[in-house]
Amino acid sequence: MNIKNKMIFTGLFGLLAASALMAGCAQKETREEAEARATQVEVIRGEGTGIKTDIAIFGASMFKFDSAELNDEGKAAIEAYRKKLGPELTDAYMVVIVGHTDNTGNADYNMELSYRRAVSVSDYLIATGADANKIRTIGRGAEEPIASNATREGREQNRRVDVAVIAELRALDRVVFPSAIIFERDSADLDEQGKELLKKNIATTKELMQRATFIEVVGHTDDKWETDYNMELSKKRAASVRDYLVSQGVDASKMVATGRGESMPIASNNTKAGRAQNRRVEILILGRVQE
Repeated sequence: MNIKNKMIFTGLFGLLAASALMAGCAQKETREEAEARATQVEVIRGEGTGIKTDIAIFGASMFKFDSAELNDEGKAAIEAYRKKLGPELTDAYMVVIVGHTDNTGNADYNMELSYRRAVSVSDYLIATGADANKIRTIGRGAEEPIASNATREGREQNRRVDVAVIAELRALDRVVFPSAIIFERDSADLDEQGKELLKKNIATTKELMQRATFIEVVGHTDDKWETDYNMELSKKRAASVRDYLVSQGVDASKMVATGRGESMPIASNNTKAGRAQNRRVEILILGRVQE
């Protein structure tokens, strides 16, 4: 068991919405006009505020062979790391838990086992006080080895659970799509025009997504409708974008889709321009950790 401090080199990818319709314009804006208002993808390098600890806990110390049940030694290892991390784990914007296996056995089974092991770690952290809303869990099977699977020692290293602690939202790369340019109003269905707009704008970040450790698609709304309705709409829109990304070749096993409804505004909901900014879908990308 060991702990490695690694720097997460991240940037900030923003697709920014322009201003709202000019005052006094009575005609409803078309999606073509909304598209014309959207600027090109802007790449901004981060300021290093997202440097956090990345933990690798080897599975041989946490689970019995071919099992996803966390044992006492595994719990003790997590507690040791938690003590070293201190408030970082509690105060983090996001904690990403990733399960891994060696390449022994069926690929589908390995993917499922790696996910179940990650969930076991997540469940333990939540049961012992971690905020469930901050934890994201995925399984990567044998897709990301850190050693050769040709040796016993290498396979043992590859059977692991990684825990990445992200300080702030701005520590993650982001692609931000105004909802108006990919969805009809109050709809979560991507039509052909919405798909084309997504395809055009994700082309520049496709390689980044393919190399990412973790991708979260997050839907947001303004506060115009009821809270429950907004939350459901934001979840459905995030799921639609996630499904489209998968259809374009992005690995589904590294992605989750979530909805935040009206809970994370980036502008005032008291103005039309502010509400337009708040209606968005964000693709948050945790880049590969520098070795």
